[in-house]
Amino acid sequence: MIEVLGWIGFVFICLGYVLNSRQMISCFLFWIVGNILLSYYAIVIGSSPQLATGVIVMLLNINGYRQWRTING
Repeated sequence: MIEVLGWIGFVFICLGYVLNSRQMISCFLFWIVGNILLSYYAIVIGSSPQLATGVIVMLLNINGYRQWRTING
C-alpha cells in the first residue's frame, strides 16, 4: 500500500509540471501535495535523502506560490 502512496505523489508532481507549463498557479498546490505524499513515503521507507529533497522542494513550492501571487496579483 505504501508503494501506491509513493506513486500517487509522483503523479501529483507530474501534474504540477503540466500545469506549470500551462502557466497555471495551481501547479504549486499539486507540487506541495505531491511532495507531502513523497515525504511521508520517504519516512516510511527510511530514506533520509529523499525526505530532505521532498521537504526542501516543498518549501521552494510554497515560496514560488507566494512569489507568483505577488507578481501576478
